[in-house]
Amino acid sequence: MTETANVAKQPKISAIWIIPAIALLVGCWMLYQYQANKGPTIFIKMPHADGIVAGKTEIKVRSVKIGQIDLIRLSDNQDSVIARAQIDKNYANLLTTDSKIWVVKPRIDETGISGMSTLLSGVYLEFSPGTVNTTKTRFELQNEPALIGKDVQGGRFKLVSYNAEVLEVSTGIYYKNYKIGQIETAAFDWKNQAMKYGVFINDPYQNLITENAIFWVNAGVEIDLSADGININTGSLSKLLKGGISVGLPDQEAPGTIVKNGHSFSLSQSYKQALEERFYDFTYYVIEFEQSIRGLRKGAPVEYRGMRIGTVDAVPANVIIDGKPSQFRNNNTAVPVLIKVEYGRMHHDIEASRNFWQGSLGDWIDNGMRASLKPGNLLTGAVYVDFDIYPDAQPATLSKLANYDVFPSVSSGIAVLADQVSDVLNKVNNLKIEESLSAIQSTFNDYQALANEMRDLLSQQDTQNLPGDINRNFAKMTKSMEQFEVTMRQFDKTMASYQAGSAFDQQLQKTLQEFKRLGEQLQPLMRGMNEQPNMLIFDKSLPKDPTPRKQ
Repeated sequence: MTETANVAKQPKISAIWIIPAIALLVGCWMLYQYQANKGPTIFIKMPHADGIVAGKTEIKVRSVKIGQIDLIRLSDNQDSVIARAQIDKNYANLLTTDSKIWVVKPRIDETGISGMSTLLSGVYLEFSPGTVNTTKTRFELQNEPALIGKDVQGGRFKLVSYNAEVLEVSTGIYYKNYKIGQIETAAFDWKNQAMKYGVFINDPYQNLITENAIFWVNAGVEIDLSADGININTGSLSKLLKGGISVGLPDQEAPGTIVKNGHSFSLSQSYKQALEERFYDFTYYVIEFEQSIRGLRKGAPVEYRGMRIGTVDAVPANVIIDGKPSQFRNNNTAVPVLIKVEYGRMHHDIEASRNFWQGSLGDWIDNGMRASLKPGNLLTGAVYVDFDIYPDAQPATLSKLANYDVFPSVSSGIAVLADQVSDVLNKVNNLKIEESLSAIQSTFNDYQALANEMRDLLSQQDTQNLPGDINRNFAKMTKSMEQFEVTMRQFDKTMASYQAGSAFDQQLQKTLQEFKRLGEQLQPLMRGMNEQPNMLIFDKSLPKDPTPRKQ
C-alpha cells in the first residue's frame, strides 16, 4: 500500500521541476539569439557630449542607421567623454581603421548650409567607412566633417608652408581661376615650424599636377599699377573672403611628368616667391668678402653677367669652426656669405646644367672668375652677388671652409670706386707741371733767338744786293719772318703768363691744392657710402650712446 502511494506521487514532483527548466532553456535560447544577432560594440572618444543623448543619438552612413549610442560617461582622467554605441552586425565590416566619424549639426561655410534637418531631429553621428581591410572598435570624433568621400575620384597631395598665411580646411584650390580641389586637412608642425596641408584635386584635374607645378596663396584681389591706370581684379566671393591656393606652371615652361598621390610641394606666399622657391637642385658655396656686406640680404640674387644663377641663403654664413663662427677665426678679416647655385635657373635640363657647371668651374676660376658685390638699388642700398671674369685677378682655387667650398672673391662696387678716385688724385698730385712749363719756355727762347738771327741776315747789304728775283723772294721771306716775329712775340707774351710765379701758375697751383683737399674730403664720404649705401637719401645710422654700467 505504501509503495503504491509513493509511486503515484513521483509524477507530480517531476512536473514541478520541468516547467522552470523549460523556461530556463527558453531564456538561454533567447539570450543566445540576442547575442548572436547583436553587432559589435564600439567606443567613441569626444571632447564633450554636447547634443549627444544615450538611447537616442544615432550613427548613420549616407542617412542609413547602422547603430546607436547607448551609454555616455567621462573618461578615467575626466578630460574627455567616452560614448558607447551598438552597431548592427550587418555593418560590422565598415569599422575599418581609416574610418572617420563626426557630429552632423547645422553648419554655414563656403560650401553652403548643411545639417538643417538636425534642428528638429537632433544631432547624429555621420560615419565615413574606410578602404582598408583591418577593423577596430575605438574611434576618435573628428572636429570637422570629412569633405571628400572615399568614392570621389581624384588625387591627394601634400603642401608644406613655412612663411605663407594659415589657411582653413575647405579652402579652394584654383587653376587659372577655376576651382579644381580644396584643402582636406590642416595641421601645424611645431617641431619644424611649418603648416602642413592635405589637398584633394578632383578627377581628372589631378593630371595637371606635374613635377614642375608651383603652388602659391591667392588672396582673391589683384591690383595692377601701370601707365593705363589702376586695375583691380577680384575672384569669387568665397575666394575673396577666405582666399585660396593657386596652382600653375612657370611662364614658358612645358608640363613635366605627372606626379603620384602623396607627392609633396612647397606652398609660397605669392607667385613671385613661388618662382624663387621652385629650385630644389642646387649646390652651396661660401664667399668671403673683404669689404662691408651692408645691404646684402637673404634672398638677394646671384648673377653671372646679368643672368640669374642662384640665391643668397645666409648673411653672414652660419659656419662653425672650433665652436666659433667662422668670421671670428684668428687673423681673419673676411665676412662669409652662404649662397646656392641653382641649376634649374641655367636651363630646364637640370642634370645637364649641373654637369656643365661642375665640369667647367675649375677652368673658369683659372681664367679669373670671381664673386663680387654690386649695387642693385641706390634708393634702398640693396646689393647682390655678381660673378664675372677678372683677367687681372690674383690666382685662386676653390678651398674648403667646414663642409662648404669657398668661392674666390674680389672687392668691387663703391669700395673700388673710392680706391680709383684716390688713385686718380694721387696721379694728378704727382704731375710735374712746373718742369713741363720750364721746358716749353726754353723752347720758345730758342725760337726767339732764331728769329733775331734771321732779321740780322736780311738787314745786311749783301743780302739786299742780290738779283731782283732773289731779292723779291727775300723780301717776301722778310715779310713772312716779320709776321712770324709778331706771332712769336704774341706767343711769348702768352707763355709768359704760364711761367712760375705768374698769375696763371698761382691759380693752377691753388686749383690743384683744392682738388687734393677735395679728394681727402671724399674719402670719408666713400667709406660712409661703402658702409651704408643709402646714406645719401637717409640719415647715416649712428651707434647708440653707451649706457653707464651700474656700480
